[in-house]
Amino acid sequence: MPSSDEHDELALNAVTQVGENEIGEEPVLGQLQMVVIGNGTFATHPLADGTLAIGRSRSCDVAIADESISRRHAVLRVGETITIEDLSSANGTRVRGNEVAVGHPVEISVGELVGLGKISFMLQHRSRPPRARRLWTHDYFEARLEEECARTKRCNSAFALLRIHTDRNALVNLVEETLAELVRDTDILGKLGPHDYEVLLPDTTPTKSDEAVRRFESKLVERGLKCKIVVACCPRDSRHPHELIARVQTPSNTPVKPSVAGIVVVDAQMQSLHRLVEQIADSQIGVLLLGETGVGKEVFARAVHNASPRAGGPFVELNCAALTESLLESELFGHEKGSFTNATIAKPGLIETAHGGTLFLDEIGDMPLSTQAKLLRLLEDSKLRRVGALKNRAVDVRFVAATNSDLEARMADGAFRSDLFFRLNGVTIVIPPLRNRMGDLEPLAHAFIHRVWSRDFPAPGLAPDALALMRDYCWPGNVRELKNMMERAVLLCGVGPIHEAHLPAEKMRGTVMTGRPRSEPSKQTESVVFVQTRRRGSEDEQRWIVQALKQAGGNQTRAAILLGISRRTLVNRLNDYNLADRPRKAKKPQGPQG
Repeated sequence: MPSSDEHDELALNAVTQVGENEIGEEPVLGQLQMVVIGNGTFATHPLADGTLAIGRSRSCDVAIADESISRRHAVLRVGETITIEDLSSANGTRVRGNEVAVGHPVEISVGELVGLGKISFMLQHRSRPPRARRLWTHDYFEARLEEECARTKRCNSAFALLRIHTDRNALVNLVEETLAELVRDTDILGKLGPHDYEVLLPDTTPTKSDEAVRRFESKLVERGLKCKIVVACCPRDSRHPHELIARVQTPSNTPVKPSVAGIVVVDAQMQSLHRLVEQIADSQIGVLLLGETGVGKEVFARAVHNASPRAGGPFVELNCAALTESLLESELFGHEKGSFTNATIAKPGLIETAHGGTLFLDEIGDMPLSTQAKLLRLLEDSKLRRVGALKNRAVDVRFVAATNSDLEARMADGAFRSDLFFRLNGVTIVIPPLRNRMGDLEPLAHAFIHRVWSRDFPAPGLAPDALALMRDYCWPGNVRELKNMMERAVLLCGVGPIHEAHLPAEKMRGTVMTGRPRSEPSKQTESVVFVQTRRRGSEDEQRWIVQALKQAGGNQTRAAILLGISRRTLVNRLNDYNLADRPRKAKKPQGPQG
């Protein structure tokens, strides 16, 4: 059992939020109130002048439901002076670390911690009424950060970004209440993880940001909350949102720690995302990974697993688009013997296999609606029922989902359940395509070259002509395409450096990232239109599709390659836009007659 001094220190680190009290009365401005802390009991009680009985009995003026509190434990007298008197309690009353003798009132002051058994209380003045303050998600916060960066450039203003990390033992309610009191109406307050918060302070110079940090630290420490605050200022430190986020996540002289050994993380956006993975890994929050095919969604899923307490458990993955509806349900939930034809033995599903670990559901957007409903029930109560079974089984699994499809569009079409989307979408990580993080291109290429190089002498490097072509290419297949291309190039180059001739140069010249046709000396070289950000349903997307079809001579397969999408996706888009008179395939030239 901790000593009285240790108990008081623990209580100071656990001061609960100053908010609405248990009987629903709102403390008025300046009113004295008692904040009760500890052992699972957190409450506030408004106080008036007079004598107040404190104890476990409901007849007391301040009732505290805790076994360490006697039925009538102490008397608090509030007037010009404030005193506390013990009433022969079983576990005693402590002021300033000393036991209060029975029948001998001891004077106490506002803000002083008083111990009652295993509980403590503190008297405080309500300085302002509590106000609701919304905590925004990281996705929304990032969007506001990007807007503020653009506004700063346009208006020549400044702002500050704070990252606040609190101790794991700190009470979440008190932290969030304190932050809500500190921020201005124009500030943006976001929650990044269980113990991490971020604050955007518009129109704040570096000098004012330092003052803000001192103000935040002082208030949090005053309430017994240990914290670490890191600040970045725009434009002083950077004008780019991802670089600002990277700066507040770790000091600039600290190297990035990859979540999984062997991962190449150079680009600022990717550094930011990997740090986010490390911060959310300890929690049970659901993770939704979004990004194009080949960007590395599985790598991020494994990073979440390996950085979590579940790292010693299994990591199980399933591609939801690879199986039929009946097979998918059986693979996920398992089945009992005789539940369907050829079910000769009982078989546990992948969810049971992942017990104590992580289940990665790739292409979650292609999951049938009936399976979505069963998965939602599992997420709600952590129990599953095998196909053909009569009883539920309890499971402990963390779910990480991924997709390259537009889930919001699928929800609007009725193809994906909105309740499942919001259940999975605890933290959304949008992985940028390779063309938008070119800082990773060369390091990734060298990593793939060394991975497949098996000879004793040094692995080949990238010649300037090959590297220039690679930097111009749009990489529709992203990192997966780069990996395959480097493996092919290693086989072709022999012992020398990798040149343009060892790459699929004709294909790569046909698809460039500039968003406009690329001029080439040869008239036979195809030019292409490539859109870096194609927003589904936009007029721009229709225009680019029509232009790509025109350049491809009506050949849909070639047009899809030029656009960096699959032919199936292109056909779906053509159907969406009702382009009924679109050309289908390029006709083969007729040979000479006769």
